[in-house]
Amino acid sequence: MNGKSMHWVSGLAVLGIAVGLTAGFAVAGAAQSVSGKAYSTYVNTPLGSSGYSPLAVLPPVSGTDGAEADAAGSALNVAGALSSDFLNSITSGELGTTESGAQSTASAASVNILNGLITADEVVANVMSSVIQDGAFSNADGSTFTNLVVAGVPITSGDAAVAPNTSTTLPGVGYVVLNEQIPSGDGVTSSGLTVNMIHVYLQSLTGATCVLGVCTPGALTNTGEIIVGSATSGVAR
Repeated sequence: MNGKSMHWVSGLAVLGIAVGLTAGFAVAGAAQSVSGKAYSTYVNTPLGSSGYSPLAVLPPVSGTDGAEADAAGSALNVAGALSSDFLNSITSGELGTTESGAQSTASAASVNILNGLITADEVVANVMSSVIQDGAFSNADGSTFTNLVVAGVPITSGDAAVAPNTSTTLPGVGYVVLNEQIPSGDGVTSSGLTVNMIHVYLQSLTGATCVLGVCTPGALTNTGEIIVGSATSGVAR
């Protein structure tokens, strides 16, 4: 189901990799490092798990080299949890001694989560990180949803972005975070960013007890998660 050829991915992401990661890296100064990871889907539920599919991880980069990893899958179907088509992920980095960059992109089409509770025609996660003499930076420009619907409510019409870390309760299920962004680094010598476009946190009530008429309320506990469109990039010097 997974391959090693890149046959379908956002044109914006490809352009960013081709242009942003190959532009002039200097050859004097401190050593640099780059990292990246991307995957289209991840499923871990009480009913079963599919793990990561497909997964691309940036291989070691040395000297002033560049590197790229990609993976693709035609479709994924985890009964009752997730179905999607055209899964693709790619991560790429270029290393210089004073300037370096990394970019990761993950995409999926025809997304259907929890039997239609969340649907989207297309999900694209895209992150870029760079370090130059003036500092280190990351962004998630180019990360979009196409016709995203959550619990019957349209969130986007056509291709659109959603504000970072938008959280919505899913009664009886848990909650979902849209365009979840997790930054790292100090912004001076290092920077990194992980974006999970759809991150469903599955929850159940545990610990509720009643003894001799005294009842103790339970607490919501995470029991699993579903992720669609995850990309990570990082740079450091």
